[in-house]
Amino acid sequence: MEPTSVATLASPPWWRRLLWPAVIGYALVAAFARPLTGTAAAAVLLPGGVLLAVGLRRAPGQLRQVGRRAAVAWLGLGVLFCLWELGAFLAGNDEAHPTFSILTDPLLDTYPGRVAGYLLWLGTGAWLVTR
Repeated sequence: MEPTSVATLASPPWWRRLLWPAVIGYALVAAFARPLTGTAAAAVLLPGGVLLAVGLRRAPGQLRQVGRRAAVAWLGLGVLFCLWELGAFLAGNDEAHPTFSILTDPLLDTYPGRVAGYLLWLGTGAWLVTR
């Protein structure tokens, strides 16, 4: 077996070095798609599907035990968010009872806002895949 240099151990694989520039480039291009169109849906679903497939194929890293308090806190936040969305939807989904999508519309109506949205979406997915 050949000895491995320290530089080889410290450098990430080639695809990891390209991941973040690819995410930024994709966000800059995908943000040209008008919201609520088939093109915009494809721009979200295509890389999301790729990241999902990569994430499902990878073996998880070292697992850490999650404490009960942390699990309850995150579950509680998720339930509160779902209840808020459901309540706002049933109450009319208008300015007086906004859903999350209505609250984010002013941000996502602009090109820089859509770039930020894609970066958040794809960056979170890439971060999860590389963990």
